[in-house]
Amino acid sequence: MRPRRAAMNCVSNDLMPRDARRATGEMSLGGRSVCHGAPIHGALCVMAHQFLVILTLATLGGCASGTNSERTAHGSAGVQFPPYPAEPVIEWVATYATLSDVGGGQSKWSRAITGETEREPRLVAPTDVAIGAGNELYVADQELDGIVIIDPRVKRFDLFHGAGQGLLRKPVGVAVADDGTLYVSDTVARAVYVFDAGLSFRASLGGPDLFAHPTSLALSADGTRLAVCDTVAHTVYVIDIRSGDVLLKLGGNARSGREGEFHTPYAVAFDEEDYLYVSDYLNFRIQVFDPAGDVELVFGQNGDRPGDLNRPRGLAVDATAGVIFEVDGAYQLVQMFNLDGEILMWFGGPGTGPGGFDLPSGIARRGNLLAVADTLNSRVQVFRFLGPPGESAGAGE
Repeated sequence: MRPRRAAMNCVSNDLMPRDARRATGEMSLGGRSVCHGAPIHGALCVMAHQFLVILTLATLGGCASGTNSERTAHGSAGVQFPPYPAEPVIEWVATYATLSDVGGGQSKWSRAITGETEREPRLVAPTDVAIGAGNELYVADQELDGIVIIDPRVKRFDLFHGAGQGLLRKPVGVAVADDGTLYVSDTVARAVYVFDAGLSFRASLGGPDLFAHPTSLALSADGTRLAVCDTVAHTVYVIDIRSGDVLLKLGGNARSGREGEFHTPYAVAFDEEDYLYVSDYLNFRIQVFDPAGDVELVFGQNGDRPGDLNRPRGLAVDATAGVIFEVDGAYQLVQMFNLDGEILMWFGGPGTGPGGFDLPSGIARRGNLLAVADTLNSRVQVFRFLGPPGESAGAGE
């Protein structure tokens, strides 16, 4: 078991530690106090309550929510979280949705999306994203039945379908190694396809004898192990990419709420120390496993307080900075936790502008860059992580 790290200060004064907020039995929502001692009855009340929570999270976290820009400390137009004058922790970098977003270069788009031959190449429903060694993006888009490769340095916006044994039919998850080896999960083939840096098919991992519905993928820090989330089977596998052997099988009991088991696992991520993080979707929690597969930490619950996990989706981890990034599809933002599972801050919120989300899904990290698959906005957004929040980062200070 690795040593616990000290909790970092939250960036918002409203983000008091969870235990302290539980002690009061309430949280402040837009100037109103909502008691958590009694259930809220009726679907309409629940919907209204969740909408109010989302608005509050967006306000407290510094969400752009469709706005064009915020003024940064350096006087330049940009979007940052928390908003100026607080010390920024996250800054928005770019949005990629169409060929025009990379400068309108030539594309090898292999087919029109709807049969319209003149339509500009664009993302439709991106579910996952990976960042290559050159900061190029690999985007799984189920509606396009392929991987969209985006590289603004060379104005690249290409759709890759694979071919032959590696023909992609329903790609869901994607991961890329430092040497450019590409891994794609396909729920129709019930396998993970492996392509080299030149996009030639090299191997198939798993298959129908192993997987029921492979989705999210994650590579270990040394690139030798691949975690595969089998959502329908409520199982996570860790596979040796050289031999294809299963090294670990986690979970497997249907819809279990016990520690070490899952109810609809949605995403996986490795950190630099090879700890494995699993987004346990319908248990409303994140589970952390050590390299041997033993449970290290479980945190999260369904609720409407900062740090609760209503629809935990994509995961990324920066163990050096001590930050876990969790995409929440209900709140439509990204929450940031320390390695003890304590909330630090969040960024984003419902919207269509820079930093706004509509059903975000996968998230990827490489260095200080984060990419988020913004599914119903039909785009990927890129952010820069400026470092963990510190004492000077409090919102409103």
